[in-house]
Amino acid sequence: MELQSNRSLALFSVVVLVLAASCDAGGIAIYWGQNGGEGTLAETCATKNYDFVIIAFLPTFGNGQQPMINLAGHCDPSVGECTKLSTDIKSCQAEGIKVILSIGGGAGSYYLASADDARQVATYLWNNFLGGRSANRPLGDAVLDGIDFDIEGGTNLYWDVLAKSLSAYSSMGKKVYLTAAPQCPFPDAWIGNALKTGLFDYVWVQFYNNPPCQYSSSDISNLEAAWKQWTTDIPATKIFLGLPAAPAAAGSGFIPAGDLTSQVLPSIKTSSKDNENSVFVLSIFRAEATVHFVEKLVFGRGTVNKQNQQEMELQSNRPLALFSIVILVLAASCDAGGIAIYWGQNGGEGTLEETCATKNYDFVIIAFLPTFGNGQQPMINLAGHCDPSVGECTKLSTDIKSCQAEGIKVMLSIGGGAGSYYLASADDARQVATYLWNNFLGGRSTNRPLGDAVLDGIDFDIEGGTNLYWDVLAKSLSAYSSMGKKVYLTAAPQCPFPDAWIGNALKTGLFDYVWVQFYNNPPCQYSSSDISNLEAAWKQWTADIPATKIFLGLPAAPAAAGSGFIPAGDLTSQVLPSIKTSSKYGGVMLWSKYYDDQTHYSSSIKSDV
Repeated sequence: MELQSNRSLALFSVVVLVLAASCDAGGIAIYWGQNGGEGTLAETCATKNYDFVIIAFLPTFGNGQQPMINLAGHCDPSVGECTKLSTDIKSCQAEGIKVILSIGGGAGSYYLASADDARQVATYLWNNFLGGRSANRPLGDAVLDGIDFDIEGGTNLYWDVLAKSLSAYSSMGKKVYLTAAPQCPFPDAWIGNALKTGLFDYVWVQFYNNPPCQYSSSDISNLEAAWKQWTTDIPATKIFLGLPAAPAAAGSGFIPAGDLTSQVLPSIKTSSKDNENSVFVLSIFRAEATVHFVEKLVFGRGTVNKQNQQEMELQSNRPLALFSIVILVLAASCDAGGIAIYWGQNGGEGTLEETCATKNYDFVIIAFLPTFGNGQQPMINLAGHCDPSVGECTKLSTDIKSCQAEGIKVMLSIGGGAGSYYLASADDARQVATYLWNNFLGGRSTNRPLGDAVLDGIDFDIEGGTNLYWDVLAKSLSAYSSMGKKVYLTAAPQCPFPDAWIGNALKTGLFDYVWVQFYNNPPCQYSSSDISNLEAAWKQWTADIPATKIFLGLPAAPAAAGSGFIPAGDLTSQVLPSIKTSSKYGGVMLWSKYYDDQTHYSSSIKSDV
């Protein structure tokens, strides 16, 4: 991805098409800003084709330089002309579109001279493009949704510090999304250390122009090995396989469609992180052929132009030939959802290791920590599995690590339908966050209830106490992501909207996954083949809650809840086809492992989720 000097070059477009939930439920992310002829930002969003718009680029920053944005022919930032984009950005966001700023590029003047320099750049980005304040915001008062790392020069130092510093600002309220585009040689030469932090929401790896890790003449072994390493070692929310969609799209790495569908995709879909990984395909072709190509491959979505020369470039105002680059992000399979399961409340449901060994689940939520807050000694309760009062639950550490080695995220659920918990003050919330960090996450304590395993995050199953200070707890936990490993936040609200207990916390945008309980609540659940109430509630949750993904929470058996059970046949034939049209669809959450063992519900629905 390159910046360009003042010479003639071809104009390209980039579209990132994310096939998020099913084969016909795509989302598109588009790079915009590198040609004045591509239309305004408002016009781009008004097409309603795009879920993410990435503004490219901020190519000058770091080492004491005055940061400078470059938007080619759209506006002149030196005279404050780009502030007019604020209205367009807000218009896009009002449509539910995330707007992100890309920093770097293949050529430019940027590098981080020290950790303090990285923190200063983060402060600049926060104050000038994100949720902070500055008298000279280049794009006006609009608050962007995040930062894209297109780092291909300078040095490889301190990008991890920048990522941590930016992520820490999520604790200020609105989540700061982080994305990156590394090359496939592992680790990436520029941002390899930054990617290890686990703070990046989307990472699309370029598997082309790099023979040691790409496809070659029907030989997929190099690609397979690299893919396995990326999906195993990089703790990103989503990872994409980047490919050229035509031989001319890159110097090397093109995969014929037949080989992709018959060899490569079947191979990479065996990854235990299947629901989190996707494919993006790079293609160069005439703009007028774009729609036909996309329709043939993924049922078709439109495109908007974005500058590229060989990869992504900034351009001068010289006459250009028009081309398009389309990045099609196909889900690693059409069944792009995942299954989350609650475990821990019945000794007859098998061990945690056995649960993960089924390979049916992408998230295992350990339930519960039902006692905490208001000065109480926190206490975990795992029913018949182990006795925490004598340190017996530390044996679970090995099981947790075994699950994580399979790519399964293991969370601790706090709260539950019965327990003794509430937050007495903001300071109490911060103290609870500190306890959770030291005893279950990346901190240290001499009495960790589950041993030395580091859980992936905290699940909020809050169904009692009060509705106060849960937002403070979420912000405090999220801030620990800046310590290295990302702290995932999930929640299990009831389907009546807004949730009575954690409605305010969910508005922070800090939650990665929200599994809404569509049961025990007749006004918003399935009933005797009638899905209308559920559909209406699902639409409201996906429209109004700024979570990364939203799951459909269901009982795994009729006996698992008082009402709301959906027969597997009705779920796969009626409910899933309806809700998977949302780009926020994440999958299905089940209560619980014990009941799933009785009905084999997860096995019945897995291929359709």
